Amino acid sequence: MNQDYRNLTDDEHEAVEKQSLRMIVQALQEYSREAKQIFDNTKAPSKTEVIVLAEDLVQYALEVAETYPINRRYAGFIDYKRIRWLPTPYGLLPQALLVDAKASTENNRETLQQSQLPMNADFISKDVHVTMNAGVEPHLELPDTMNGPLHAVTTSLFVHFYYRDISTTQAPYRELKSIYALAIPHARFKPRYNPDPTTTFFGQGKHSSARDEDPRIRVYFTRLMAMCPWRLQCLNFNGNPYAEPMWRDGLGPTGTITPFAYLGR
Repeated sequence: MNQDYRNLTDDEHEAVEKQSLRMIVQALQEYSREAKQIFDNTKAPSKTEVIVLAEDLVQYALEVAETYPINRRYAGFIDYKRIRWLPTPYGLLPQALLVDAKASTENNRETLQQSQLPMNADFISKDVHVTMNAGVEPHLELPDTMNGPLHAVTTSLFVHFYYRDISTTQAPYRELKSIYALAIPHARFKPRYNPDPTTTFFGQGKHSSARDEDPRIRVYFTRLMAMCPWRLQCLNFNGNPYAEPMWRDGLGPTGTITPFAYLGR
């Protein structure tokens, strides 16, 4: 049985990331009714507090989506971090699952801190070639009972709560319109997704070097979807208590949308 992700082919590794995202999307869909009720009706006067609210909701949604846990902690600036055994057709793999929560009134891009970036990034900004090194290691070494360490492959996912503001004085304070789930490729997929600065889904993030802010980078939804449609999922609220359970797959630039079953919570 293979337990080292480095022995997988690129396509097999991508299938592992796809399986991981599918589990997260299922968990988000199951919890979507309660998530919307809490998100819309909890007072959070600042944008920062709304993001904290989103972080709590991701924790609530994913707490029932565990597989076999590994008793090890991941140190990093990610909201939800779990070291676990992940069953796959290729073997039982150790995985460091990293899921970060975002919330914004924008629905076309995501901003990442360098510490959340899983692959080296190259892109063009104002006619200048910009490079940002990854802040997430490709794997976490775990002690093994056999010959040498196990390598828990890092899988970097992001959950983006897209909303509009309604009121500052009474509930509902805001309207949760969609929940996006993104899978940012592992470092080994740099040649596949970002071989040069013009072939990329990255862009310049908003930060101030004058104020000594940490560098940031943006992921543009349409670019990521065009490269690999399943890496951008969207659960829309269209007047129903739960989000619409739709999964994106197939070829670019937008893929094919199909429904999936869920039980709800």
